[in-house]
Amino acid sequence: MRARVPLAAALASLCLVGATARAASLDNLEVAGAWGSPGATDGAAVWWNPAGLSAGQGTRILVEGAPTFAVVDVVRADPHGGADRLALQGVVPFAGLATDLGVPGLGLGLGVGAPYVRGGEQSPADGPVRYALRDGHVQVVSLLAGGGYTWKEKVGVGLGLQVYRSTFDARLDNELMPDLYEEITALGQDPGYTDADLEDPDYATTLDFQALSDWAVGGSAGIRVRPTEQVALSAAWVSGFHVDNRGDVALTFGCPPQEDTLGRFGAESRGLCDATMEGAATVSYDMPSRVHGSVQVWPVPALVLEAMGGAVLWSAHTDYDITISEIGARNPELPEETVELVERQQLWARDNRDSYWVGLDAKGTIRERVILGGRLTWDRAAVPDAAVLANNYDANDLILGGLVAGRPLGALTVGLSWSHHFLQTRTVTDSAFRMNVLPEDRPEERYHYPHGNGSYAGRVDRIGLSARVEI
Repeated sequence: MRARVPLAAALASLCLVGATARAASLDNLEVAGAWGSPGATDGAAVWWNPAGLSAGQGTRILVEGAPTFAVVDVVRADPHGGADRLALQGVVPFAGLATDLGVPGLGLGLGVGAPYVRGGEQSPADGPVRYALRDGHVQVVSLLAGGGYTWKEKVGVGLGLQVYRSTFDARLDNELMPDLYEEITALGQDPGYTDADLEDPDYATTLDFQALSDWAVGGSAGIRVRPTEQVALSAAWVSGFHVDNRGDVALTFGCPPQEDTLGRFGAESRGLCDATMEGAATVSYDMPSRVHGSVQVWPVPALVLEAMGGAVLWSAHTDYDITISEIGARNPELPEETVELVERQQLWARDNRDSYWVGLDAKGTIRERVILGGRLTWDRAAVPDAAVLANNYDANDLILGGLVAGRPLGALTVGLSWSHHFLQTRTVTDSAFRMNVLPEDRPEERYHYPHGNGSYAGRVDRIGLSARVEI
C-alpha cells in the first residue's frame, strides 16, 4: 500500500493575515493581526522585524486572539467527481512584548505566534476528496525572541531567534487497488481491474496520522531607518526551516467483495482484509524563507500610511517526504511480504513556486482616544494549477480588513478588527496527479494520487480581539 498523506490539510484554513488559512500555501500574513507589519514597533516586531523592537520607548505589550472561519468548496470533475466541502473554525493567537529596559536605543522582545496554520474537516464524510483529506490540522507555533539597537533615533538593526513547534495530524483514504493488481499479476493472474474501478471504498485504506511533531530553529534580521520624522523605512529577512514530523499512524483496511475472488484472496492472504495496524510515521518538508519591508509616512502626527510587501520563497516546499515504519515490530503476526508492502517511503508532490504579496495600511487617531484603520492586501498563489488538490489548496487572494480601537485608559488600547479574504476561484483541467491501475500508465511516483481536476472556491473571515499596553 502506498503511504500517502496530506500536509496542508486542505483549506483555506485557520491562518492568518487577515485570513488565516490560505495565504501562500501554509502562510499566515496576519501574524499579530491589524497591528502586525514590517514597520511594527510594539510586540509584533518580534516576528515581523526585530529592528522595530528598539524603535519605541518603554515596554509595549500586544496580545491578540483571532476567531477564524474558513471554508473551501470543491467540485471535483469526473471520474469520481462530485461536490465536497472542507471547513475549519478556530482561534489564532499572538502575544508579544518589546522593552528598552530603561536604556535609550535598546530593544528586546519575546513572543509567541502561529505563522503557519491550516486544517479542515470534510463534509460529507465520504465525499469525493477523501483521498486527499478527510480531516486534519497542520500548525507551526513559534516561540520568538529578538533584540535590536537604534542609533540617534535614526538607524536601527536587529536580530531574532525563532523556535518552532510543528505538529501534523491528518486522516485520509489511500488507494489499494494498484498494489493488489501488481500482487495478482505477479502470480500470473489477471484480476480484470480498470481505472474505472478505482476509488471504491472496498479497496481503500484509511490512514490516520496522529499528532506527528517536530522542533526546528530559525533566525531573522532586520533594519529600520527613519531619515525624517515623517518617514520610516523597514526591511527584514526570516529564515526557512526543515521539519521531520514524527509520531504514530493507524491503518484501517477495507476488503474486496466476494465476487472479486482474486482480490479478496490476495487481501486475505496478506492479512489485509478488514485489518487494522499500528505503526510509526514521518512526514518531512521544508518551509520557506521570506523577505519583507515597508515605507511608513506620517502626513500629520495622527495619521500613518504604510506601503508594504514581501517575497516568500515557497519553491523550497516541493514535496512531502512520507515514511511509514515499525509495522513489523508493532504487528508481529503479519507476514514479511505484507510488512514490505506497507512499510515504504513515498514522495507527494507539492510543487510550490515563489510568491509575493503587497499591501497598503492606514491608521488614524481621533482625539487621542480612538484609532481607525484599514488594510488592503493582495497575495499571489504559490501553488500552480497542476498541483492544486483539496489538501494543497491555494488561490490569489485579495484581503480587505478594518480596525476600530479605543483607549479607555492612557496605557491600554483595546481593538476589534475584521478581515475577509476574497479568494479567486480556481479551475483545474490539467492536474498533474493521476491514479492508474496499469504500471505503464502511471505518472512519476510523486504524482501517483487521485486527480485534482475540478473547481476550488474558498472564503476566510477573521475577527481580531486585541489589547495593547504601553508602559
